[in-house]
Amino acid sequence: MEQTSTLDLLVLHAYGETNLEQREFLANELSENETLQEELMELVDTQHQLNSMIKSPSQTSVRIIMEHSYKTEQLQEI
Repeated sequence: MEQTSTLDLLVLHAYGETNLEQREFLANELSENETLQEELMELVDTQHQLNSMIKSPSQTSVRIIMEHSYKTEQLQEI
């Protein structure tokens, strides 16, 4: 296995992007390293905080952008 840094693997794991071999490696490392466990918990907590902060634009903003896009598209066709 091409070795990626353990911290990089933790980030990949937090986002569900590790393969079986990487998950097995991490499981072994996590079982032996309490500091690594804490790092993973911090990553997951940060991920949850970021996900809760995701905002969507207001309908007014979307409408203004769409109107501008439509007008610009019409001008380009001329």
